[in-house]
Amino acid sequence: MRGLNARISQGALRPIRGIDRRGTESAPDHANVAPMRECTRIRGSLRYSCQLADMNANPFSLRCGQACIHLLSDGTSYWDGGGTFGLVPRIRWMKLLPPDELNRVPQELRCVLIEADSKRILVDCGVGNKPNDLIATQYDVRRSNGTLIDDLARLGLRPADIDIVILTHLHGDHSGWTTVLSADTTQAVGEASRDRVPIPTFTNARYYVQRREYEDATHPNERTRNTYFAENFVPLMQHGVLTLLDGEAQITPSVRVVPTPGHTAGHQSVIIEPHSGGAASPPVFLIGDMAPFMIHFERLPWVTAYDVLPMVTIETKRRWQQWAFERRAVLVSCHDTRQPVGRLVRNDKGLFSVVPLEAGGAPE
Repeated sequence: MRGLNARISQGALRPIRGIDRRGTESAPDHANVAPMRECTRIRGSLRYSCQLADMNANPFSLRCGQACIHLLSDGTSYWDGGGTFGLVPRIRWMKLLPPDELNRVPQELRCVLIEADSKRILVDCGVGNKPNDLIATQYDVRRSNGTLIDDLARLGLRPADIDIVILTHLHGDHSGWTTVLSADTTQAVGEASRDRVPIPTFTNARYYVQRREYEDATHPNERTRNTYFAENFVPLMQHGVLTLLDGEAQITPSVRVVPTPGHTAGHQSVIIEPHSGGAASPPVFLIGDMAPFMIHFERLPWVTAYDVLPMVTIETKRRWQQWAFERRAVLVSCHDTRQPVGRLVRNDKGLFSVVPLEAGGAPE
């Protein structure tokens, strides 16, 4: 993406710009899918850069060992700032993220494509294109650069090319594109016919979510019923393509999921750990809604109003803060419009903060 550039050489983690579209690995067994590709290598010294950018623009990519990680978008949603920041006083959060006249703040609908272990793994699915009055009125989705499906197309991929879909949780802004109401996945929100039955979008993929999350989503209560939409996930079970996980699981040799409860009881985050690149290679941590913005990750008391277990969120963040700091993990945010990637550092007072990769330097 514009503003997110980096010069790289042989290094453990290599931010890249651009895609090498040459097929370098054999395609999956299913027919008519795009071949795997290599991440482009750019000559120069090892340097990290994460600047303010239009995160709806051309997908930004990272190289982690043998894995390529592409940051995609399903648009930008405008949510009430009080929901995003919960009990944090408005006078504090508005200095970091100024709201509009309706007290709404922009939230990226970020999804991530991982190309690793001869698999294409999609993490989260935005809001999708199925008609939904609540999404249309409350989410206020703006798509100046198209949808998740458009971003995949920019990488030369179609929905049928995806092998695995990991869902951090099943809220409507993370599970929308799991299903569509027709074989046509190019329609905008609200354009699909209401008479059609939802079917899996990624026809060759196996979907993964925590069992607790699925149980809670299919049995919502008064507080959660407006955050879950059954058409996004019940058809996956009906079609036999959904795997329910019970805790930590290794999805591929490079990719695993870990429980990170709080936002929901069954929330999970994703860790990508490289095969190669030496002992210094840092993992990449897809945080999910454990901390929707980087400021939520660095400040334990900052919890959204949507978290069903706010005190559990705090303890979950405490644990994973320490892990991310010790492992020098590269953090990827699901909603942050200002700082999509970063790294956790600690100051002389012992306080954590998330800094752009260029400020933290190269992992050693």
